[in-house]
Amino acid sequence: MRWRMTGEVELDELLGDTVMGPVTRSAGVSTDDIRRQLTDLARRLGPRPATVANVTLRGERLTP
Repeated sequence: MRWRMTGEVELDELLGDTVMGPVTRSAGVSTDDIRRQLTDLARRLGPRPATVANVTLRGERLTP
């Protein structure tokens, strides 16, 4: 598989990569298990409001 160097990798691309077969077998899970767990996690987390981080460096406030 050729990975893109920009943006995030899609879940289907990640799970379809040739390295995932040995990794999932070693972990004792299937790609369907991973997909179900991520779907459940997304459902439990639900939509969350964005938060603004207040970061300081040497006492000065940085704006994100």
